[in-house]
Amino acid sequence: MPPVILSMVSPGTEPVLAGRLDGKRTFARLLEMLPALQEPTVVILDFRSVSLATSSYLSEAVLALRDHLRLRRVPAYTVIANLNEKVRDEFDELLGRAHDAFLACDLSEDEQVSNPQVIGYLEPKLRQIFDLARSKGEVGATDLHANAGETESVGPTAWNNRLNALAEKGLLREFSAGRAKRYRPVLEAA
Repeated sequence: MPPVILSMVSPGTEPVLAGRLDGKRTFARLLEMLPALQEPTVVILDFRSVSLATSSYLSEAVLALRDHLRLRRVPAYTVIANLNEKVRDEFDELLGRAHDAFLACDLSEDEQVSNPQVIGYLEPKLRQIFDLARSKGEVGATDLHANAGETESVGPTAWNNRLNALAEKGLLREFSAGRAKRYRPVLEAA
């Protein structure tokens, strides 16, 4: 399924996104705009027209939406696009304080995704696993455990917990392969 793209600025509104209450209103508006999802889907929040966004707004609108969509029966994976320097700085500050990370990209006028990247804070071990998943295209806990050899003395459960942490942040897609869980990057070129 192609990604669902939602603009963060409604026509005729200010390009400044500020305050918890407005963030909560935007969260509700974005949920209303979402079509019924029948399969896991990438939801791209387009910040193209946004000149400034505060961390209180981003927390109530964007982070809350990511967490909400991840827990639905049919999960959706939230990605942010077209951040200007001020908005990116605000995201970095917010995510850094929360020890959290988010997937960002550029989105062209014809809806082509480019320059996927992780912003915010991703602890080194999770970054290593994310980079490995990105390079391999798909991984599971048993793969990581088998490939770790002598360098990591943790079992498959610890690897699965790390993969699950990346999925909770919306950086990896989780799916079942028989009795095991497998993981792929949300944006294949991430």
